[in-house]
Amino acid sequence: MWGPLMLAGDLGPEPPRGEGRGRGTAPAVDLPVIVSSSRNPADWLKPIPGKPGEFQTDGVGRDKDFLLAPFYRLHRRVYMGYVDLYTPADWEKKTAEDAAQRERQRQLDAATVGYLEPGSPQREHDFNQQGENTNVALVDQRAGRGGRGWFSFDLPVDPSQANVLVVTYHADSRRPRTFEILVDGQPIAEERFDVSSDDRFFDREYPLPASAGGGKPTVTVRFQATGGSDIAAVFGIRVIRRQAQFPTPNSNAQFPMNHERRAAGIEVAQGELRRAICPVAPANGRRRV
Repeated sequence: MWGPLMLAGDLGPEPPRGEGRGRGTAPAVDLPVIVSSSRNPADWLKPIPGKPGEFQTDGVGRDKDFLLAPFYRLHRRVYMGYVDLYTPADWEKKTAEDAAQRERQRQLDAATVGYLEPGSPQREHDFNQQGENTNVALVDQRAGRGGRGWFSFDLPVDPSQANVLVVTYHADSRRPRTFEILVDGQPIAEERFDVSSDDRFFDREYPLPASAGGGKPTVTVRFQATGGSDIAAVFGIRVIRRQAQFPTPNSNAQFPMNHERRAAGIEVAQGELRRAICPVAPANGRRRV
């Protein structure tokens, strides 16, 4: 705040979004953070001469310093209403965690048999999407699929090795969700996700039974709501060869879940490496992260 005025980070002009209603999907924005041992803004926020109400971070922005200006002036600008503040030690820890996540992603990519990001009509068509009472979800400009009925995809497997299903969810949930996962009609897991306001994507791993596929090159993975509830939106589905244990950050305590499973799963933090806790949006109020 500057007096009664709310300040927001000015991240530049709103980029073109196409023509017509909806105007397409907004490009991703790389969010700066502040790294300082001081929590006093006066130590690292400097006023810009001749521009009342505008300030510049001074040597503490990562990956760059940025401008703060009164919110009302940021029409047609990309803005940041909140910013993450790290101590140098915390930033060093986060940098190491990001490096570990990149290594995990590299291992995942190398072991991947097939990968689908639901929500794209063409990609879902390629994986033979079927379902009833299902819908496309959109979180932080990332498409997924949920619903109160069921949906399924045909995914490739490697019959010569043990396979693991890796599913990406988003932790924010306004109500409990219960559903089960089946592979070729065989239940492999039952899930219950409790209410949570945690704003992050995460992965769950489900080992596939040795009989999955019956020697065939593909299996049908089905998500099905139970108990009159709905399915937590799915933002990524991956089949990997179980060649080694992937690094798994200890994030279980961050998201309350009751797991009633027929097959154990492993939860890991999912790798949007420059994700911040703040919404970023143009001044017309459309959210962008």
